[in-house]
This record gives sequence, structure tokens and C-alpha cells, in this order.
Amino acid sequence: MFELPSNRLFIPAAFLRSGWPALLATLCIWTGFILVSRVAGKGVLTAWDVTALRLGMGSFISVFFLPRVTLPPLKTGLLLALFGGIGYACFVYSGFRLAPAAHGAVLAPGGLPFATAIVAWLWLKKVPNRGQVLALLGVLAGIILIATDTLSASGQITGWQLVGDLLFICAAFSWAIFTLLLRQNPMPPLTATVATVLYGALLYLPVWWFFLPSTLSRAANAEIALQVLYQGVLVVFVALLLYAQAVRQLGPQIVALTLGMVPVLASLAAVPLLGEPLSLLALAGLTAVTVAAVLGVRASR
Repeated sequence: MFELPSNRLFIPAAFLRSGWPALLATLCIWTGFILVSRVAGKGVLTAWDVTALRLGMGSFISVFFLPRVTLPPLKTGLLLALFGGIGYACFVYSGFRLAPAAHGAVLAPGGLPFATAIVAWLWLKKVPNRGQVLALLGVLAGIILIATDTLSASGQITGWQLVGDLLFICAAFSWAIFTLLLRQNPMPPLTATVATVLYGALLYLPVWWFFLPSTLSRAANAEIALQVLYQGVLVVFVALLLYAQAVRQLGPQIVALTLGMVPVLASLAAVPLLGEPLSLLALAGLTAVTVAAVLGVRASR
């Protein structure tokens, strides 16, 4: 009987085990996250509501996986929930209510490589190598070009928009800390996901229910369903599971630099899906981010 040579099967199998499929799937979901969050930013739901839907649905799914995992120590679980579950969501959704969505696409995922490098340097004393520094400078150049295009197109920027931009940057740093926590506390991806979502829901949902403003009762069912399914299922559970797997196998620097391509993909997808045209300045910025992300991955090997 004819059999394929073993080396024909080795490369695909090695690729599937490498962490890259998980990272590429996360890249796609995060790109959609920008687009769906743009829709949410123009809707009825408050940022607090979207965070509650995100954690509520994610925790509901996580309950079914509890018998299969051993939760980390309470301190570790709370830190994961604080930065990866609550902090990032509150920062980024609040930012989308105050600043243009294009700012969020650039500053939140686009700023992740910088935030990760800075936190790793201050916390782990890990200095980026020459190639990584050049890649980070390339990402910075792309962010400046895109930000310049955004400001020149809008003509002015308000104080509230600046607050929104600051919230996006805080979201990037919150996720960077979460990323390094995962690296410093190795655990199966399913365990990290369940712990982050469950502890996050236990901490956040009572506060939201009793103290935070909500417009959930006035929102259309279609708007709620979109946010529940995408934010609560794909983003907070599926993407978090894949992200933890990628960090575990590839390391935080490669993951952060690769996800720096999210602004590129989100901006390109927004052209046909949201009717947002791209100028030459924006295209130049997106190209700089893309090239820098590729160089950064190569320098991190």
C-alpha cells in the first residue's frame, strides 16, 4: 500500500503544535473585535454593560470546564482577572465611547508591543535586542503616521478624545501585564482562561449590578446578541484560550509584535465593511506597522 513519506507529515504537524495557528486565529478574532467594538461604541449599551456581557457569558461557558482544570492560587487568579479580564475590558470599551474608533485600533493593539517591552524591561529586567528595538521604532512610526492622518482628517481633537486615547494606552499596558503574568505563571491555556473569566466575573458583576450605570434594558435584542456572542464567546473565551496557548509556546514578545498587525487588518476590513476609506498617509502607517511586526518576530526567534 502506498504511504506518504514521513517528512511530508512532519511539517504540518510541527506547525500545528508550534503555537502559530493559535496566534493567527487570535489575530483574526482581535481584528473582528475592533470592528464589533466600533459598532458598540455607536450603540445604546454603555461600556460597563459590554464588559458585563463579556464576562457574564464567558463565565457561564467557563463553568462547564471547571471539572477539567485546577485553578491557580487565589492571588494569581485575581491578578489575571484584574488585568486580563476587568482592566483591559473597562479601559478599551470606555475608550471607544470617548475617542474615535480608529484611535482604538491603533493605540490598543498597536501599542501592545511597546507596553509589553516596557513592562518586561521594568518588571523582568529584560532588555530588547537590537532587532526588537528597530521593530518597535517601526511600529512607533506607523502609529504616528496613522494618528497624524486621523487628526488631519477630523480637523480637531477634544479633551474627551484625549481621555479616550489615554484609556486605550492603559488597555495596552493592562494586557501587557496580563501577558507577562501568563509567562511568569505557566499553566494550561484552558486553566488560564477559566481562571481569568471566572474570577473576573465574580469581582466585576456585583459592582456593575449595584453601582454602575446601565442601559441594558433599552438596548435592542440584536445589539445585545451581537456583543454577547462576539465579546462573550469569541473574544473573552475562544480568543483568550488561543492567546494563552500562543504565549505559552511562542513567548510574549513574538505574540505582542504579531498582534501589532491588528490595526492594519482592522483598517483594511473597515473599508468594505464600514465604508471607511484609507488615505495614502494611513496606508503608509499601516505598511510601517506590518513590516515592523514581521521584523520583530524574526528578531525574537
